[in-house]
Amino acid sequence: MNSFGRLFRISIFGESHGESVGIVIDGCPAGLSLTEEDLLADLERRKGGKQKGTTPRQEADYPIFKSGLFNGKTTGFPITIFFENNNTRSEDYQKQRSIPRPGHADWVAHQKFGGNEDYRGGGHFSARLTTGLVAAGAIAKKLMQHLTPGPSPKERGAEDSSGFGYITNNADEWKSLKDFARQNRKNQTDAEEKLWQELRNRQVDGYKFRRQHPIAGFIPDFVCLEKKLIIEIDGGYHTQEDQKKYDQARTAWLQEHQYDLLRFTNEQVLTEMSLVVKDITTALTRPVKSIQGAESGSPLFQRGVRGEVERSDISIHAEVIEIAGEKDLEKGLQKAIDGKDSVGGLVECRVSGLPVGLGEPYFDSLESSLAHILFAIPAVRGVEFGTGFAAAKMYGSEHNDAIENMEGKTRTNHAGGIVGGISNGNELVFRIAIKPTSSTPKQQNSLNWDTGKIEDFSVKGRHDLCVALRAPVIVEAATAVTLADFLLLEQHIKRVVS
Repeated sequence: MNSFGRLFRISIFGESHGESVGIVIDGCPAGLSLTEEDLLADLERRKGGKQKGTTPRQEADYPIFKSGLFNGKTTGFPITIFFENNNTRSEDYQKQRSIPRPGHADWVAHQKFGGNEDYRGGGHFSARLTTGLVAAGAIAKKLMQHLTPGPSPKERGAEDSSGFGYITNNADEWKSLKDFARQNRKNQTDAEEKLWQELRNRQVDGYKFRRQHPIAGFIPDFVCLEKKLIIEIDGGYHTQEDQKKYDQARTAWLQEHQYDLLRFTNEQVLTEMSLVVKDITTALTRPVKSIQGAESGSPLFQRGVRGEVERSDISIHAEVIEIAGEKDLEKGLQKAIDGKDSVGGLVECRVSGLPVGLGEPYFDSLESSLAHILFAIPAVRGVEFGTGFAAAKMYGSEHNDAIENMEGKTRTNHAGGIVGGISNGNELVFRIAIKPTSSTPKQQNSLNWDTGKIEDFSVKGRHDLCVALRAPVIVEAATAVTLADFLLLEQHIKRVVS
């Protein structure tokens, strides 16, 4: 009913206009350092009123821990988190009580619960309850920093360790690029934050960039996968001897796989942004074949980007890729504004660095479990993995993902990282379809159950023009909760962490 998961198990509670909403998390390992601040970044992303087209309702959404923490660490017992509801306007819903809103749960809830349900703001059916889900997701993300390392390719039977991310020039102190990245990760700089504002949301020539997205065994500052372009901001670390070895190994991999690399200094980004963007635009329009300045390069560190798992080999990132059928999100949102209506959207989620073997055949497959929780997010109307429904138009020989090495890397990824219900080590890719917000200011008509007649009405209250805009962090949370459960089941996370 209101619970999900086997070992990492969550239970939501509360109503939109009740005293509070919240979540109970059972099965979280003991010893995890945890404070309220660990949850705030993702909770802030979920809030309404933060961007064009979202509801103006504002709640503090400060997490109040009631159990499960002692001396700043998890105890291994249930974690209970409350979020107070203070900014409510219940009178908006009392006025329209007699007319069940089309697209909402008003009618079915009234029939199922005999009129005893809390109907204000949608009650228990409200997306307000996803606040607790986001909190659980933030904890699951932090928990994933404590994975038990799996066997190396050689231990798994590979003939050598020259696959993705592995050093081939006898570096002294680390056997893989990701080991070096993990040992030397730093905090992001002001220059990186500034450049990200230029690159995010397809602002540079419409190309999509990812931040701190793992590529093989290392983590670039920014990467455009479509054009195989990596952008690095020089933090001044690359003069050390180990760093030179790391750069040489990275350069060899970039050349082998035809990745292009641009490097800028902090000063260039902070003082000459227009020139930096111009250089990036030029690089995006030329063939992918040259490596710019890769010999001396800069180190690649995982810096803990908001909304991604803070670990060098796993990341979770979701984003809106389409609104109202438009890839230009502003254009799609303007359709709703011009039509005085609401619109839907598509959200894509990518997970990199998952170990092979998560999931079981049939009813406990990784897709089944993910789809289960994703469909619990209000307004979700469809989920597809990999090529999804487009696979129905392909030949089998075209859709099959050929395996290229002992790491399980495939030439294509039509399966979206899951085969036979089990993760195959490639990037997990799925998309969800979000319906238009049911509460729209446009005049509608529906049954008045007091009079038995059809009446015209318009929905009052504060609502999103496009609820998909607030969905990415919720999708990330649902994904993290599911993966944490599977990782515990496979003992990649121990019951006591440190």
